[in-house]
Amino acid sequence: MADNQDKVIEIHLLDYLLVITRWRWRILRNILVAAVGIFLLSFLMPKKYIAVTTLLPPPEQEGSAMASLLSEVKVPGVALPGKVTSADIFLEMLRSRSVGERVLQRRFLSRGDSTTLLEILDCKTIEGGLIKMSKRASFVLSKKMVMTISVEMGEPQLAAAVANAYVEELDRVNREKSVSRAKNSRLYIESQLAETQARLGDATRLLAEYQRGHRAVSLEEQVKASILQSGEVKGQIIAKEIELNVMLQSMKPENPLVVRARQELTELRRKYDDLQIGSGDRQQEEIFMPVARVPEVGIQMAELMREAKVQETVWQLLNSQYYQTRIEEARDTPTVQVLDAAVPPLFKSSPKRKMLAVVLGLLAGIATIFYAFVQEYAGRLDQRPAEKARWQEFFGALRSDRENISTWLRKRRR
Repeated sequence: MADNQDKVIEIHLLDYLLVITRWRWRILRNILVAAVGIFLLSFLMPKKYIAVTTLLPPPEQEGSAMASLLSEVKVPGVALPGKVTSADIFLEMLRSRSVGERVLQRRFLSRGDSTTLLEILDCKTIEGGLIKMSKRASFVLSKKMVMTISVEMGEPQLAAAVANAYVEELDRVNREKSVSRAKNSRLYIESQLAETQARLGDATRLLAEYQRGHRAVSLEEQVKASILQSGEVKGQIIAKEIELNVMLQSMKPENPLVVRARQELTELRRKYDDLQIGSGDRQQEEIFMPVARVPEVGIQMAELMREAKVQETVWQLLNSQYYQTRIEEARDTPTVQVLDAAVPPLFKSSPKRKMLAVVLGLLAGIATIFYAFVQEYAGRLDQRPAEKARWQEFFGALRSDRENISTWLRKRRR
């Protein structure tokens, strides 16, 4: 029984080989015709070139100078989520409409004529140009934060120019946004600095008058340490409040940085209250005596000294932040670091003639083999009346369905 099955399988395989052998020259002819035809036709297809430029990871900005000055105040138990890097922001900026629209409106040299990229793409609207460029330009960020910009165009020089244009427009947009943020911060800090300077002058004057009126009343070194420490903490509280207001101008209240700043402000206020009324810690109170224990005259003296120290601390912090924001506002250096600028590619990216010839040739060969089997099978149906009748029944059902559909469509048209 097994020998009969093997014989049947061997006969079927031999039949297939015989069909291919009988049709071999037609199969080879169709393969060659398809391969040569598509190879010649590929010369009529438009050529495409891909230019690539790579960018180094942008330096991470840790925040404002005021935030760095107050970064020593740590709040335990606060875990911030995974932060968004500057490279991620650059990637989204490249995909934004702002950068894409500027690139589309730039003029490039194409076929000896200077025209906008929108006209080169033969688009009448910005939306159409953005859709086309989304298929021609790709932006990839590697695990090492190296960004790659690839642009495919019909001319090698044009492809390189457009790729470099994306870098230039990214840098321009980023600088404009940075200057705008720095200007808003500078204006706010400038007003706070003027108010703090006026309060510092008043506090210094009142302290001098009080010392003259009481003939320079002196306090113990322990009380002086408490007063100075309290003044520094109070100054940090005011500075932290100002920093929080600066953040709220460009961030949402639920932003992790804003939440952390509020927690740091709460910790500073608790520390300030401990210095004022005592914390119950004897070792700490031996070094920093609470202000509430100072005699009445000493309290007045302490208030004046603390106010002067508060305004001095705030003024120093604001003055440092003010000059740094002015530097950021006047900065005109590139914010994007180019590792490799795009150059005109030497070889086209498409059409790939050899690959097209091989693929189309194989498809033509497969189609010819399938056609050969169908023809051989149809030629043998006359020797199998029962099987031929079943095929006729099958095609008859298809013709009937086609006629029914045609009749229904004619009725619908009426």
